[in-house]
Amino acid sequence: MSLRLKHLATATAVLSMLGAAACGTPAGKVDVLQSSTTSVAPGSTYAWAPISSASQRASDPRVANDIIQQRIVSAVDSALAGKGFRRVSDPAQATLLASYHVGLEARSDIQSTGMGAPPVACGFRGCVSGWGLYGPPALNVDTIHYTEGTMILDLVDRASGQLAWRATSQRRVDSGDADQARLNAVAADMVKSLPGVGG
Repeated sequence: MSLRLKHLATATAVLSMLGAAACGTPAGKVDVLQSSTTSVAPGSTYAWAPISSASQRASDPRVANDIIQQRIVSAVDSALAGKGFRRVSDPAQATLLASYHVGLEARSDIQSTGMGAPPVACGFRGCVSGWGLYGPPALNVDTIHYTEGTMILDLVDRASGQLAWRATSQRRVDSGDADQARLNAVAADMVKSLPGVGG
């Protein structure tokens, strides 16, 4: 394979990955870890695990503040209520203890543009396609910088102290993702695997 074709194959692969990332669910890539020994019963009560400061949930100042904390708690409360879980104020009276952790990381991708389809030339002997004597046009290669956000939501069995369920969401984020409606959609997407009341 020529160097030019290798570059074309690489550019096509990168564009395919970028396209796939752009059409994901609200929470992006969600991984769920479920304990085989500690179950999460539908309709369980839960409380937020005691925490001394928002910095324990996130160290990045973009998300380690009261406003974001309240929005995330509200989003998770709404999502869990939608599955039939009931929040109580006293952790000692809850079956499950909920907690979350958020992190942001700078990332970059390579994006190639300007390739286009090979031209087609037609004459009295039919049509032929190809780039001709000088080969394909030059590729535009750009580096795209973005922020990847990770949110982890844990449900711990209060009696045993064992992790019962964990969902991890990873996706590209921007400043608009701190909006309450977007956080609600992310949280709802993350808890899909939890058993619902009557479900």
